[in-house]
Amino acid sequence: MLSPSRIALQVLGFLIGLALLYFCLRKAVGDADWTLVRDAEPWLLVSLVFFGLLSTVLDGLVFWGVLLPYRRLKAREVQAVNMSAAFLNYAPVRLGTVFRIAYHAKVDHVRVVPILGWFVAITLTTMACMASISAATLITGASGLRFPILIAVFLLMSGVMFWALARLPLVQRLSAGKEKMIGDPRALATGLLGRLLVLASNCARMGTAVVILNLNLGARDVILLSVVGLLASFNPLGRVGWREWTLALLTPYLAAEAFSGGDPEAIEAVSNQLILIESAGEALAIIPFGILTLIWALRRLLRSSPSANGDATKSVIDA
Repeated sequence: MLSPSRIALQVLGFLIGLALLYFCLRKAVGDADWTLVRDAEPWLLVSLVFFGLLSTVLDGLVFWGVLLPYRRLKAREVQAVNMSAAFLNYAPVRLGTVFRIAYHAKVDHVRVVPILGWFVAITLTTMACMASISAATLITGASGLRFPILIAVFLLMSGVMFWALARLPLVQRLSAGKEKMIGDPRALATGLLGRLLVLASNCARMGTAVVILNLNLGARDVILLSVVGLLASFNPLGRVGWREWTLALLTPYLAAEAFSGGDPEAIEAVSNQLILIESAGEALAIIPFGILTLIWALRRLLRSSPSANGDATKSVIDA
């Protein structure tokens, strides 16, 4: 699934990511004041990890719900695979997607093409959710009743667009039933609303880091930073370092009003500190739980054997 050239590219990306992470750490540790972090209330530090865990669990529910029109898998199993994949994305080679495909193809006997269609449906709903929230935030400043109304309107428009797209004869002919992952109302609602909740949890984690550092960032700033953070986590070159560096670089611009008039070096140090604290909350949740679920999932993967026809359990559509 990964060619030697792609593996080499991702290893190179991982090494660059480590250098970027070191740059962020050097700025934050060398120039920022960590007194507020040391004196932070324990519940704030716990909240960082809690929202990191919650985002991953909600992400697992999205994967489970979007696949329902094609195949009903055990929600607990999908959660374990999702947590394992999230952990593997910290590796030098992003193995999360490869592991998902290998596990669901071999253990659950879902064919590779439907799995890829599953990923496409997840990506479409994720992009639609991020675009809806970003547009509503930029239009309203994330304040007033117009903000949630606009989010609802944009998500509804996205849902109707996907629903109509899935009913085009050409799409149905090419997808052979797999378009139901964006055409089924329940799967579509799960994808869009589930991603909305994932972003809300990400915003809560970012907001917790803001409270710890006592920064004057409003809801607009927190939401835009969280959206960019989610987008940066999809970087094909790697997860480690790239997301932190991108967010630290953009924070002074995305939250320009809050940082206006400050010393540039101090702003850079605080930006790196903020992003590292927020990112640590996610890592502290994913890494220990990911190790445990990966041990369980690998044992199942190694014990299972592929079916003779490549799909031992008939899918809802194929049946």
